[in-house]
Amino acid sequence: MKPRPASARAIYVAVFLLGLGSPAWAETLLAGGTGGATEMLSHLLTKFAPNGDFEVMPSLGSGGGIRAVADGAIDIAVSGRALKPEEKEKGLSTALIVRTPHVLATSHPHPNGFTRREVASVYLADDAAWEDGTPIRISLRPKSDSENAVMTELYPGMGEALEELHKRIDLPIAATDQDNADWAERIPGSLVSTTFTQMKMEKRDLRLVVIDGVEPTLENFEKGTYGLGKTLYLVISPQPKPATLQFLEFLRSDAGRQALRETGNLPAAQ
Repeated sequence: MKPRPASARAIYVAVFLLGLGSPAWAETLLAGGTGGATEMLSHLLTKFAPNGDFEVMPSLGSGGGIRAVADGAIDIAVSGRALKPEEKEKGLSTALIVRTPHVLATSHPHPNGFTRREVASVYLADDAAWEDGTPIRISLRPKSDSENAVMTELYPGMGEALEELHKRIDLPIAATDQDNADWAERIPGSLVSTTFTQMKMEKRDLRLVVIDGVEPTLENFEKGTYGLGKTLYLVISPQPKPATLQFLEFLRSDAGRQALRETGNLPAAQ
């Protein structure tokens, strides 16, 4: 089932801004953050609390999830970026770091691969096409989105390419991870940047592009043959409730590490 970004915002507004919500939520573990981790969180929390004593709010975004933790609206957020100094000053901390392969995905049924050095030029080219001649269609993320920094780090020349591409008014901009994947599924020849965990957990009808001749799989990522990854940060408040600490303890256990693998993630060294 695909997440519904609008309902996530509605829940956040109702619980935090208006102060509404069921009293039972005080006993419920609330989580959210970057949209690409929504199904990942649902899977992990189901393994931790099979009785369903949790709520996952989709598509708050990294910054939105962090603010929600700071405001006490949720207990744990998954962020696609590290905490900023001003966020740390509020007492927020990163409790766990995981890594997932960063991937390029497309609706093309048989995409050819690229080298890392080719990707920026593919994004910039007005006449870029797949090997069978199908035009390559790209979408962007908002300028403030953490995905831009990831792309800049992973693909040579991508920072300058994105600066130029954001000046154009003809390119679609996907506000959320789910918007990005929805657009990619609809558009023939699409090419978008995303994560292995989102593609795996949402069962998207998209193909992953081979980079430098290597398939983007969790096994290849773990071996180091596929070197493109994205870091996800699990953020908590300065006074986490017992259920939050128990969930983190679960994630550090053998069962938790297995559950992380099932979502297409690996624990990162901290």
